[in-house]
Amino acid sequence: MKKSPSLKTDITSPNHNQVSLEKSFINFVSYGIAAQALCFIEEIGILKILLNEGKIGKEEIKKFTNISLVTSTLFTLMGADIVLWDGNDFYLTIFGKHIAKKIGFITLPLKGYEKLISKQKKLLNNPNSFVETDINYSTVALSSISFGSEDLDPLLINIFKKLNYNGTICDLGCGTGEKLVRICKSTNSYGLGIEKNKDVVKESKKFIKNFSKVEIIKEDILKLSGVWEDVTIALASFVLHDIQSQKNTSKLLHSYKTHFPRMKFLIIVDIVSPSKKIPTIMPGFDYVHGLQGFIPRNYEETIEVFENANYKVFQEIKVPNMPNTFIWILQH
Repeated sequence: MKKSPSLKTDITSPNHNQVSLEKSFINFVSYGIAAQALCFIEEIGILKILLNEGKIGKEEIKKFTNISLVTSTLFTLMGADIVLWDGNDFYLTIFGKHIAKKIGFITLPLKGYEKLISKQKKLLNNPNSFVETDINYSTVALSSISFGSEDLDPLLINIFKKLNYNGTICDLGCGTGEKLVRICKSTNSYGLGIEKNKDVVKESKKFIKNFSKVEIIKEDILKLSGVWEDVTIALASFVLHDIQSQKNTSKLLHSYKTHFPRMKFLIIVDIVSPSKKIPTIMPGFDYVHGLQGFIPRNYEETIEVFENANYKVFQEIKVPNMPNTFIWILQH
């Protein structure tokens, strides 16, 4: 009887560099997909259940019509070390809990600019096809609540406490007003929030209904028409980078001296694009603004805007754990 030839598979042992590259590649793919999966479980309430209850099991998952979709989404998050599964229940890992507290970093670009991202090919050939409705301002505002709540907000509260000026705090482009309420409660101050989006102003009602010291009005901070003599400190968070013209931005900042004649400090919080001085990035920041057809200003250009508006930087603070993000306390 003829002996069958033995089949032998030669497996070449990969070198250390190759193993490292392959691991990085798998992680890159896993995290990219996981970011979308996280947005999904946040939107349908599962992330909240995982945070509050500590786990989610089969019975809870069965309440959803598409059980397969929910289960496979949670499996996907296992690949990014965000979720654990014991065969019955799903749990957040330590890393998953950390991410859940900073979910706004993920939902802000991926959900707030979801429609804009979906038309990137069209924008490549026709930059003028961008329209304001491509941005979900309500999602951006709600995502902004957790965006910086761990690292930025405690810094801001401490700054307001130290400045200790009597009078009203004005938040220019206040979003839902949640941050302003927190600041005013901590400093026992009155607050005025100015927001142009009517849906966001409507959303703000639930944040201010139990705190009468804060009022939120609908007005465009780029075209203010009133004078508020009670305002002694104004705050503008993550809004200046959207004004493309250096000259117009300086002109706007200078105009606030007229609208708030008793203003002692103007506090600017913003993100900067990469430059020679600051070569790092805030993930997603440059991308979503590039889709809108412009590159936000860098650090050096931002400082120039302040100087041209006749403000001097009283203090500059780099926000920890938030790349390329600064707080500038300005005086005139």
